[in-house]
Formats: sequence, C-alpha cells, structure tokens
Amino acid sequence: MALKTIFHLDTTQRWAHLASNLDNYLGAEPDADIEVLVNGGGITVYFDPQVTEFIAAHPQVKFFACHNSLQQRHLDERQLPATVKVVPVGVVKIAQAEADGYGYIKP
Repeated sequence: MALKTIFHLDTTQRWAHLASNLDNYLGAEPDADIEVLVNGGGITVYFDPQVTEFIAAHPQVKFFACHNSLQQRHLDERQLPATVKVVPVGVVKIAQAEADGYGYIKP
C-alpha cells in the first residue's frame, strides 16, 4: 500500500526545505500519494519561475493553493501553474486529507 502524505507550506522561507523533503521522500517511496497545500504567506512561491519548474518536474505530486490566501494578497489564481488546484480553504483541505488517512508534514 502506498503511503499518503500531505505537506503544508505557509511561509516562503521554507520552500527549499519542503522541496528537499519531497525529493527525499519520493526517492524512498516513489509510489507515494503526495499532496502539497500552500497557504498564508507561502502562497507567493507559486509565482516563482523556479517553483513552477519544480512543479513541472514532479507530475506525480498534487499541488494545491488556498483561495483565501490568494484573495487576501490580491493574487490572480489564473497566473498559477496550470497543475496547481485552488481549494476554498487551505486548512479544511488539510483536515480532509488527514481524515482520509494522509500523514501531515510541515517542514
């Protein structure tokens, strides 16, 4: 059975750590079901070209953005990388994932 994990990022300063954690995790568990939820101050990482490249290089990972965080910062969700899905409330997405048996990691 594949491991199920949701990673949570709420600050841009932790992006490099999260990216490293993801690569290490996938190296050990290549069939894992991984989701990444970004909210709060971390939401602006999705507008960084290097992050867009990272996302494109990891098609097996599902990336999510919090609508509330985008709205609070006046960011246009249409400018997100195409594979990033917007959820209404980031913390609810985390709670739903945990209820569905996902482990929680916040680097």
